[in-house]
Amino acid sequence: MGFQTTWRAHPRRFGPGSRSCRVCGNTHGLVRKYGLNMCRRCFRQYSDDIGFKKENNLVFIRYPKPAASATLT
Repeated sequence: MGFQTTWRAHPRRFGPGSRSCRVCGNTHGLVRKYGLNMCRRCFRQYSDDIGFKKENNLVFIRYPKPAASATLT
């Protein structure tokens, strides 16, 4: 029994080696949330087709300007 016959002979039922990207077959950087099972590269490529939209994370808080009559003398 040589090396070629034993390569990946052990069954992969769980763990990182058992999951792969449904598009390209890559096992690194998987997005498993919501059952996507896509690598991060394919997710960025197909995110618009799936229905994900990028949101702006910057939040600006605007405080009201003080009234002119409320100034200290």
